[in-house]
Amino acid sequence: MKKLFSILFFLLVALTFVFSVSAEEIQSFGTDIKINQDGTISVKESIVYDFGSLYRHGIFRNIPYLKVNEDGKKYLLEFNDFSVKDENGVLYQYKITKEDNQINLKIGDPDRTITGVKHYIVEYNVVGALTYFSDHDELYWNSTGSDWEVPINFARTTIRLPESVNEDSLKLTCYTGGTGSTNQSCSYFVKEGDIVFDTESPLSYNEGITVVLGFPKGIVAVLESKVYVPFWETPFGRVLGFILITILVIAAIVWYVISPFYIIYKWFKEGRDPKGVVGQTRAWFDPPKSIKTNRSLTPSEVGTLGDETVDLKDISAAIIDLVRRGYMKIEEREKKDFYLVKTVLGKRTEHALLPFEQTLLNKFFKGGKQELRLKNAKLFDEVEAVKKDLYEGVVTEGLFPKNPQSIRTVYYVISFLALFTGNLFLAFVAFVFGRAMPRKTVDGVNAKNMAFSLKSFLSSQERQLKFQADRQLMFEKLLPYAIAFGVEKIWAKRFESLNLKQPNWYSGYRSGQFNTYIFVSSMNSSLNSFSKAATPSRSSTGHSSGFSGGFSGGGGGGGGGGSW
Repeated sequence: MKKLFSILFFLLVALTFVFSVSAEEIQSFGTDIKINQDGTISVKESIVYDFGSLYRHGIFRNIPYLKVNEDGKKYLLEFNDFSVKDENGVLYQYKITKEDNQINLKIGDPDRTITGVKHYIVEYNVVGALTYFSDHDELYWNSTGSDWEVPINFARTTIRLPESVNEDSLKLTCYTGGTGSTNQSCSYFVKEGDIVFDTESPLSYNEGITVVLGFPKGIVAVLESKVYVPFWETPFGRVLGFILITILVIAAIVWYVISPFYIIYKWFKEGRDPKGVVGQTRAWFDPPKSIKTNRSLTPSEVGTLGDETVDLKDISAAIIDLVRRGYMKIEEREKKDFYLVKTVLGKRTEHALLPFEQTLLNKFFKGGKQELRLKNAKLFDEVEAVKKDLYEGVVTEGLFPKNPQSIRTVYYVISFLALFTGNLFLAFVAFVFGRAMPRKTVDGVNAKNMAFSLKSFLSSQERQLKFQADRQLMFEKLLPYAIAFGVEKIWAKRFESLNLKQPNWYSGYRSGQFNTYIFVSSMNSSLNSFSKAATPSRSSTGHSSGFSGGFSGGGGGGGGGGSW
């Protein structure tokens, strides 16, 4: 029995030894990435591959050339200038094909086998790898890919920017594991201008490392990835038979020849504002009134009348107007750390809340919370809801016959489709005339003329109206309108030498004698915080940042490989 156990033991040891000798693995996977000033990146992969005792022809490397944003839209990465060589610079034989949305790189000689440890250096350039956000640019890259059929003992990624930057301005993180993993068994550091990411433990089969580097804007050119639309998804891909071709010919005539001139004709007939009864004057001391309800139009409505667009200035003006009317307060508790605090009691003696104002309060203070810290807040969806209600409100109030944004959207879609089909003239006409297509009603034109008269008064530095400007009430009441017009600093400058007190609805970080100009500058800082909160954390192409919900395999590049 003892002899039998001894035989089994030595047999097990022998099998383990044979397996360990024959097993394939990647001893090290080094990725050097150079971010170029023109927005491209240059990648150099140094793969030390151990075939063990197996005899193979070489390795294959698969790299996806599509990346998908949060909405499922696909974007194309352009790979070019491939080369494959060993550590001595000797070129390997390789073949490139494309299959399943991947570049397939097959390295090796089909008429020759190899074994042991081999060194493969794969180099290529990529267009569209970088992602551009409102506050930083970013490389979110799957350095090794998570589809390798063999384990990786160690992986290092080194990134170099086209110019040196302050280390404090960089944002770094990394992820390891299979696709979708948020594990972070990796480390990173900056050394002599190089940003280095290392794995802290071996990567198993189908595991990889993804690195994320955020750096200041302005260092590299904007070179975004292009939208990928397969031919069979386009209208032309569904063309079948002679009848459909005939229909397309007729449609092409309408699309390329008739449509641009029809849009111009339609603008002349329907897109221009009617003549108003009330003209503009040099000074108008009150906001325009609604003909339907005989109430003063809010700063946001007045701002929308000015350019027929609801922008962040209009929402900022709504916030200050609601604050002034006692629905909330602004508190700067630390330097540039602003809070909106909902109040239970206030003045509230003017007109009742309009739908967009109620939406603003409900969305900003949802869930029963009584305060909102603007720093790091995410308010994009909330602001979009307020914009929607405001657009609908100016139509209900009789200032516009139709929703201006809905009209513009139709022509923007036409412009995009025209550009997509190569109809540059129609794309230009639809974009330019489509932006100007919304029109106001006669009441809207009258209100706009009165609003612009008010703007003239707000932006004037003449002192003949000082008897009115001496009043604290006028400064506070018209301040939101000045914000909507973008002339709040001029308005504040006018009151700088007057003896006004700080509004009780604003608590600033600074202390000392109240000065209207300094007060407005500080208030603008709070509105800047709001603007950042209202800006989406997605890039212009719809991709999420690797710093918010990132994961292994979530960036560009990646893929995997094995031997053949």
